[in-house]
Amino acid sequence: MRRTIPVGAPAALAPLASLEDLKADLGITDNGQDARLSSLLLEASGMALAYVGRSIMRAVWRDNITIEPGAKRLQLVLGRWPLLSIKAMSIGTVSLTPEQVEALNVDPASAIIYPADTGGRLWSAGSYTIDYTAGYALPGSNDPLLIPPNIQRAVRQIATGLWHGAGRDPLLKSEAEQGVGSTSWNVSAPGLGGLPQEAASILIPYRTAGFR
Repeated sequence: MRRTIPVGAPAALAPLASLEDLKADLGITDNGQDARLSSLLLEASGMALAYVGRSIMRAVWRDNITIEPGAKRLQLVLGRWPLLSIKAMSIGTVSLTPEQVEALNVDPASAIIYPADTGGRLWSAGSYTIDYTAGYALPGSNDPLLIPPNIQRAVRQIATGLWHGAGRDPLLKSEAEQGVGSTSWNVSAPGLGGLPQEAASILIPYRTAGFR
């Protein structure tokens, strides 16, 4: 069993893609719509995070993981990833030293912790508390671990759909002149939270699922 909570205030919602890239996608070169586009980027970012089902922005987290009596585990799987650093770890009432934390075998991309080479190969029954930093940095920073480009692209696709959909029936896909063409309707697939299918397909690998 695992419980993941933020340490301190949770990260505030912020745009997961840049305004400049969205304007380039839309072919907008002036600044007259910047406020509106920034608002749409924020809305699109919230929709993307709701679909993914977890925060992906950089923050400090605490996981409480319980291994039931008689059970053992090969790994401890943290609730947020990618993992940047482990700040502290305790097993029951015993805190690991910084050297012991440093010796742990870690898969940063998946935020999985394996026992140190000097100990046993399995985690024993008990209560584990891990404080750690995980998540991506926002676009525009010099951090090497930015929001992945495909997530940024998905957010821009959602924002583009919101931009073009303003003031029209969201189910209306196309409409020709009366007596000449026909009207077609765009029915959103269930479970996508209003996201375009292409954007949802990009975000699927980042959703919380499986062994987590």
